[in-house]
Amino acid sequence: MADRSNVDVLVVGAGMAGVCAAIAAARGGARTVLTDRYAFLGGNATAGLLGNFLTFHNMKGEQICDGIPQEIVDELIKLGGAFPEGHLHNAYGNSYSVTPQDGEVLKLVNQKLCLEAGVDLVLNTYTIGPIMDGDRVAGARIVNKSGESEIRAQVVIDASGDADIAAQAGAPFHLGDEEGKMMSISLFSRMGNVDLDRHIQHVKENPYNFMLGEDPYIGKSREEIAAGLRTHKDYPLVTGYYESVKLAQSRGEFHPNRQRVVFSITTIPGVVTINSTSMLGYSGIDNDDLNQVAIEGREQVFKVRDFYRKYAPGFEECYVVDSASAIGVRETRRIIGEETLTDEDCIEARKGPRDIGQGAYCLDVHQPTGVIEHKHVRDGEAYGIPYGVMLPQKIENCLVAGRPVSSDRFANGSVRNQAHIMTIGQAAGTAAAMCVERRTTPHELPVEPLREKLRQDGAVV
Repeated sequence: MADRSNVDVLVVGAGMAGVCAAIAAARGGARTVLTDRYAFLGGNATAGLLGNFLTFHNMKGEQICDGIPQEIVDELIKLGGAFPEGHLHNAYGNSYSVTPQDGEVLKLVNQKLCLEAGVDLVLNTYTIGPIMDGDRVAGARIVNKSGESEIRAQVVIDASGDADIAAQAGAPFHLGDEEGKMMSISLFSRMGNVDLDRHIQHVKENPYNFMLGEDPYIGKSREEIAAGLRTHKDYPLVTGYYESVKLAQSRGEFHPNRQRVVFSITTIPGVVTINSTSMLGYSGIDNDDLNQVAIEGREQVFKVRDFYRKYAPGFEECYVVDSASAIGVRETRRIIGEETLTDEDCIEARKGPRDIGQGAYCLDVHQPTGVIEHKHVRDGEAYGIPYGVMLPQKIENCLVAGRPVSSDRFANGSVRNQAHIMTIGQAAGTAAAMCVERRTTPHELPVEPLREKLRQDGAVV
């Protein structure tokens, strides 16, 4: 077994935030270890069958996510795991672009870029908890087929998706809404044998039944947008069938937990990714709840299939290709950090001198009641993501990357999206490598040199 008793950077969790963090840290000269419970990389983007990245652009069409995340898209294109255009303009109007990706190809791309950078992959591995030296996170205890062991590191990046390491180390956090209730949980699936030409014709003839151009910045009616649709690639992320869902619910043919269905196109002809299940009242950090979600979710997958067959033109003979290995948890912990991304910061498109990236997706909250609420970034702009949202209070030597960054609840509904967490991941990995080189801590690292290094590496800060 390899000696990992004293590495430079440990990244816990190989979702897309962790992947980008590990690549950045290793490229920065740090001896980097990346751990994950699966035998592959990508988290919800692969195991969760997410099917696309949102959003590399603000609503003006300006690219706000670049650097390592764009490298990943470029590699996907080369290997046929994304469309030749990469980013497709999105008619539904909560993000300018959608980037469909094939999860199987993404597994290979993530692995390739990590190994080329020199990342030490420790897969099939669960992290038990942090190793503490006073208030300093000094590594993590892990368990796998080889038994229990420790990985000690100069800097630890918690990319677990739920701030597991930071929370166990004593960092304060918020959990869900004011009552501790969390957003709905979904289980994604893919369906095959879908006639998307028939579907898009139905959208053109029934625009009232779909979300088209919701962001006020777009300034076009649903009818105007629908009239401009030519092929399914013009509407890659479909949201709607409102009237159909209402009718099916009245007949007992669809679960009552959401008012619309969502699916996205894939690079595979006739195959779509389905986001239409919804489990309410569960916690993403309670294992008994997660067990029940898995059971309920897989039952819903086939009921959702029946809904599409009956109510969605082009889906009459569709079938379930597969369902996700990972459960789609939208919300758990949000650390209380040195800085907090607020709802107003996002809505007002605020930027500042400590920003390490930008975000632009709508503030998307799936309430515990099943109601989905959206707020929008003003004037088609982007907001800045400050460095301090990754720095948990009360503990040292730990950066949090991904969904659990320090943020208000609606702000988290935006920053949790894939392009944004990849941006944060690159910043976390870059900062960790700089801390090792400078022999300093993440809290003490000056921000401007970090921003300059990110610019040099292609990121938009």
